[in-house]
Amino acid sequence: MGKLEGKRIIVTGGAGGIGNAAVRLLAAEGARVACTYNNARPELPAGVSSRRCDVADREDVFRVFDAFAAELGGLDALVHAAGVHGSCPADQVDAANWNRMFDLNGKAAVWTNQAAFRHLKAGGGSIVNMGSVEGIRGNAGNAVYAASRGAVMAWTRSIAQEWGCHGVRANCVAPVIATEIFQRQRQTMDAATLQAMDAGLARLIPLGGKLGDPSRDLAPVLVFLAGDDSRFITGQTIAVDGGFMMLGS
Repeated sequence: MGKLEGKRIIVTGGAGGIGNAAVRLLAAEGARVACTYNNARPELPAGVSSRRCDVADREDVFRVFDAFAAELGGLDALVHAAGVHGSCPADQVDAANWNRMFDLNGKAAVWTNQAAFRHLKAGGGSIVNMGSVEGIRGNAGNAVYAASRGAVMAWTRSIAQEWGCHGVRANCVAPVIATEIFQRQRQTMDAATLQAMDAGLARLIPLGGKLGDPSRDLAPVLVFLAGDDSRFITGQTIAVDGGFMMLGS
C-alpha cells in the first residue's frame, strides 16, 4: 500500500520538471492522478491521464478540472505546479511583462484553486501551490516574478483561513530545484559565468552546495502535503531549498 492509496489528485504543469516528478511519485504512491499540460503532451506513467489546459483561462480550467474530477470519481488534492519564470530589470518592466507573470502565476493559482475547491469542499482535501524563495526575499532582476509568487503565497494563506472550515488545507512550497529551464540557462553561459554560479550555490546552499533534484528532494514533500500525514498543516510556505533561505542569512 502506497502512502496515497486511493487518493484522487490533479497536477498542473505535468510536462515540466517539477510537475512531471510530482506526477510520477504521486502515482507510484498509489494515487489516481490526472495532469494538465500546455504545449507538448508529457510522458506519463501508465494510468495517468492528461489534458491540455490554459491555466490562465478560468473557463478552460473549470472545464478541464470538472472532466478530471468526473474521470477520477472525485478529488482529494491539487498540486499546482504550472507557472513561468522570467527576468527583467525593475525599471524596464512593462505591461506585457507584468501581465504575463500575473496571468500564468497569479491568475492561474486562483483559477486552479477555485476549480479544485468546488470538488474538495464536500469532503476536505489539500491544495499545494508553488511559492518561491524569490517571493519571500525578493531578487534583483526578477522583481515581477518575485511579486507574482509573493501574490500566490499571500493567496494561499488567505484561502487556508477561508476554506479550512470545509476541511480544505492550502500550503505552498518554495523550491530551490534544478529543472530543464535551469539546465537550458546553464547551456547559454560561458565558463567563467558557470564557475561563478556554481561557487555561489556552493556558498549559499549548506546541503550539498547545489540545487535540489525534483524527484528525490521535492516530490516526496509534495506527497506529504497531498496526503493525510499533513492533515494538521495549513497556510504554510515550506522551503525545500537545502538551507538557502535560513532566517538571518
